[in-house]
Amino acid sequence: MATLSTISHATGDVEDTPEANILSRPKRILGSLIALDLLGVILMLMGLRQQLHPQGLFLESLNVPYAGVMMLTAGVVLTLPFFISSIKASFCPFNKNYR
Repeated sequence: MATLSTISHATGDVEDTPEANILSRPKRILGSLIALDLLGVILMLMGLRQQLHPQGLFLESLNVPYAGVMMLTAGVVLTLPFFISSIKASFCPFNKNYR
């Protein structure tokens, strides 16, 4: 027997649905994760350019031997939190303990 949506609102069972779980998360965390992801992508692109063309990006005093590799690594580390949270969110409807 199907129930009406107003009955679930009246009984307080709204928090068990995936839609209510998504809406209850703070949006500030999502914005900061997206900002970290964008910063990481920019660092990865700068590191890739530094690896392929070492003379153009930095001053000569800042041009250390593995600057491109370090920037690529830092970019990957900065993009990991958004990637991990998006993987967790994709399994959220199947796992009710996701926070």
